[in-house]
Amino acid sequence: MTDVNAEGGVSDSGAVRPDGALATAPGVVRTFDHLVVAVPDLGAGVREFEELTGVRTTPGGSHPGRGTANHIVPLVPRGWSGSPLTYLEILGPDPQQDPDLAAQSLPGVTRMLAQRWAAHPDDLDATVAAAERAGVDFGQVFDMSRNTPDGGLLEWRLTRRTPLAHGGAQPFLIDWGTSQHPADTLREVPPTPRDAAGEAAREPAAASAEATGGSSLEPGPVLVLERLEFFGPDPEVLREAIRVLTGETVDVAQAPEPGVRAVISGPAGECVID
Repeated sequence: MTDVNAEGGVSDSGAVRPDGALATAPGVVRTFDHLVVAVPDLGAGVREFEELTGVRTTPGGSHPGRGTANHIVPLVPRGWSGSPLTYLEILGPDPQQDPDLAAQSLPGVTRMLAQRWAAHPDDLDATVAAAERAGVDFGQVFDMSRNTPDGGLLEWRLTRRTPLAHGGAQPFLIDWGTSQHPADTLREVPPTPRDAAGEAAREPAAASAEATGGSSLEPGPVLVLERLEFFGPDPEVLREAIRVLTGETVDVAQAPEPGVRAVISGPAGECVID
């Protein structure tokens, strides 16, 4: 499932965008928004991810009627400067909802896996129209929302297809509208305060993380998305679908089954999530 480079380290990718922009992570398009890592048990999955990367996650909230909840963590593609609105989502069953709903939302998820990824086009409706003309099956556009830990409501629009197109290698489209982007909320999470004895204070966010499997790791370190790798039995079809949805061309490898693989690096070294 996951390979870990014990020596760690972060190396330059050497990739340069065709438009002459700064070097960036191979396979990561300009409109990359976030990567979804699905787990069969949210608490256990969060603990596994935090141990794997050395970075503490933040509770995101629950998805009413979908049976799922998430944790999120900053994820910045290699070569991107500033504070890009990008992140990684750990998605799993919400223990407060009907498990049958989660089973429908997370079919076949029996281990941690790179399930899918999102792109945020400049104009979602125009991109959807272009996909329809090109015959790219993106599914349908849905209005979505989730409850946030502070009692708020986050709302957005996205495309959703069941089953996932090309095993999740084809991106779904997302538009956050007037909602605050989740990556912005991550920047507002302060480091967990510690008392004189070195014990973490039980702030509400920390208590929430602990309730769903979070650890005492300090927030702060940012994960780096080194590259995304795409593969499948119809590379040309997948490559064209990604081009239509993002406006960019990526490499797609031949493989018996379609999917996406993420290579990320952090304090605990480099890891590969299939």
